[in-house]
Amino acid sequence: MQIRQGTVQDWPFMYELAKEVIPINISPWRKQPSEVTMEYRLKILKNFWAWIRQSNSKVFIAEMEEKKPVGFCVLYPKAVEELTGLPQAWIMDVTVAADYRNQGVGRDLMEAAEGYCREQDIPYIGLAVSTHNLQALKLYQDLGYVEERKLMVKVLKK
Repeated sequence: MQIRQGTVQDWPFMYELAKEVIPINISPWRKQPSEVTMEYRLKILKNFWAWIRQSNSKVFIAEMEEKKPVGFCVLYPKAVEELTGLPQAWIMDVTVAADYRNQGVGRDLMEAAEGYCREQDIPYIGLAVSTHNLQALKLYQDLGYVEERKLMVKVLKK
């Protein structure tokens, strides 16, 4: 496996893979038809590459043999922590194709993002993860990420 910097030529792959994982990340507490959620997320996703370019975010692509892309990571290196104002990078997205999960692809993508941050002297890297996405939680914990805050929700209308 190889990790390389992504380019606009990777966008079709990224878009299709990102569409596949939308259902994995939907909170079980948010009740709405999946079609409505998909429509909302796809609107956002369609503009994601423009945002990546405008924000000078970094894209890392994981490739297997024959340069087949199997995953990606989007890193926003100019984030600021909201309470302290300290500079940090932010993992916007890490996505791995279903057939390549549990094979170290996500770990390698995260390590590439962390390596970039170290090279740029970025002191912190943050991310958000759905609490029901146990596979992702385990990966991040194994990599040394710790819980800093909890995002909570209360269902008021059933």
